[in-house]
Formats: sequence, structure tokens, C-alpha cells
Amino acid sequence: MTFGQTRGGIASLVLFGLASLSASGLTAAHGAPEAGDLPEGVVKARITEQPDIPGLSAMILDAPRPGILLRYRGERPLTVLGTEGEAFLKFTRREVQVNSASPSWQALPNRSAPPAPDIGQEPATVTWMTLSQSGNFGWLDPRLDTREVDHDHTGGPKNWSIAIRMETGETRRIGGELTFIPLP
Repeated sequence: MTFGQTRGGIASLVLFGLASLSASGLTAAHGAPEAGDLPEGVVKARITEQPDIPGLSAMILDAPRPGILLRYRGERPLTVLGTEGEAFLKFTRREVQVNSASPSWQALPNRSAPPAPDIGQEPATVTWMTLSQSGNFGWLDPRLDTREVDHDHTGGPKNWSIAIRMETGETRRIGGELTFIPLP
């Protein structure tokens, strides 16, 4: 190895070190980002009531705005009723369909565009659109909307409930609570 090769290697190391120091100095000079409008706490959703429907399981999707995930492996179709009692979601073992005319579907922030209606179809007619081909589906249901929880720490937990209509016409419910938890 010659002196010229060593000098080039040393120069590279020195430049790398200077670049590293200046980058960390720039980061430190700017400080941590300002955080404003921090929430006073978080809202926790939980399920307290699950119907005894073979093949049905439900879980809360924890997020800043909680959602719900249903998984169905039963033999007969189930229909989840919307906020106005309308047919909203239809679950079978192999797929989940949505009534694209449902007000509950129209209100969802994460909904996809509805299919084009058939020529001559009435606007209020139920149009089922496939959402999932697995029997699983999760959504941000307005009944779990955290904006409905009392952030003044009075009144305790808020109850929520989602109705499910069986093929026989019988209605059962998944229910739970939304609780405000203050941050330390």
C-alpha cells in the first residue's frame, strides 16, 4: 500500500466523519417537532355482548377511531343492520356483500364507489355489491364513533350495539362500551 492510497482513504474517512457530525448538528439545531392540539385522552372500545351464533366472531379494530371486524364461518347467511335498521352487510361463509344504497354504507369514510345501477332500476332498490370473498370484513361503524363519547369525564362509558338479522328473521346484537381514558 502506498502513501497516496492511505492518504485517499484517510481523506474519505475525515469527510464521512464531518458529514455525520454536521448532519447530527443540523438535527439537534432544529429540535423536536412542535406538538400542538394533543388529545386529553383516548377512547377505548370493547365488546361486552356477543350473540351465540355458530361461526360468528367479532373483534374491535383499535385505532384513533375504532372499527369492528366480523368473521363468519356459519352455514346460513346473516345480515348486519345499519344505523337506520336497513339491510347493510350480508355475510356468508364465502363472501361479504354490501347494500350500496344503505345510508350506513353511504356514510362510511372508507367506502368504495357504488356500482353503476342497472338501466331502469329504482334508486331505493337494494343493490348488493361484493366487498370480500372470504367471509371477513372490517369497517368504521358510526356506532363506534369516538366523537360520541363524553370527554368531560362525566356519565361513564357509552354503550353501542349492532343488530344482526338471522335468515329466520330473528335479530341478535353485538354490543359494547366506549370509554374515555385520560392520558397521563
